[in-house]
Amino acid sequence: MSPRAIRIVALSLLFCATALAQSEIMPEIGRVGLTINSRATGSADAKLKSGNTTYDQVEISSFEFGLAQTFRFGQGRMVRLSLERQRTAIDQNRDPGDAVVPLPDKLNSLAGSVVYTHIVNPRWILTGRVGAGSYVTDTGLLSEGWAVSTMAMAIYNHSQTLTYIFGLGYNSNLEDLRILPIFGLNWRPAPQWSVAVGIPRTAVSYHFNKELSLSLALSGGGGAYYVKNDPLPGAAPRSLADTRLQQRELRLGVDASWKINKVVRVSGAIGHVLYRKFKYQDRDFELKSDSFVPFASVSGMFSF
Repeated sequence: MSPRAIRIVALSLLFCATALAQSEIMPEIGRVGLTINSRATGSADAKLKSGNTTYDQVEISSFEFGLAQTFRFGQGRMVRLSLERQRTAIDQNRDPGDAVVPLPDKLNSLAGSVVYTHIVNPRWILTGRVGAGSYVTDTGLLSEGWAVSTMAMAIYNHSQTLTYIFGLGYNSNLEDLRILPIFGLNWRPAPQWSVAVGIPRTAVSYHFNKELSLSLALSGGGGAYYVKNDPLPGAAPRSLADTRLQQRELRLGVDASWKINKVVRVSGAIGHVLYRKFKYQDRDFELKSDSFVPFASVSGMFSF
């Protein structure tokens, strides 16, 4: 398979985030009301490389917060309004003489979306999403870095144990291949086991009961952010100002999820960041991880 074909497949799977999230909570897809969620993630110091230059002790942490309200109107029709805020900090605890990493201190985003879902029958669920947000480094949130995304998707319950997801998505933040297919699946080979295939999360899960589960998960994350000012003039062959910075991560870890009651769900994960990459679009300059790095995350969700 050619590198371009591999990239198409990887980016196509990236649009499965909403699809897999919905398929994993299929019994609750008809739920209406307010949802509040938050997540904090941190990783240990790591090395990044660009060509022959190594940047030591780069630490990355992030915090996400979201609000969503779902309304039902008519038989099997719902609209979900959501607002999400994310902030990523990039710190370098370098020793004297170490190279200064040419990355911004912060990655910020504020985005909203409208999702329409139609439960056609027990087998078919159709959904569409329109979203827009500001994605910037350091400052300029709500004034710069605007991007839009759309998605049309179908969820097909082939049986009580197998669900397919497919559709089409668009994201203006991507450098190329902005229009991509969506595909994924969710399989329950046994009452206590489930397998979700797709990205940002592919996982094998064991369900102790309806409230508690344990998973081995391969997950991805990242985004693209507008860079107004060059974070370190002279570090790259060309100025890094007035472009977009793409961030990508791949993690492997064990996570546990516990639904405490009808309102509260908490989860946590530990593992390693297998791959990390920062790429400045249209500047032919990128930084990649040099080794595996431990990470940990904790999250909470409140449904009313």
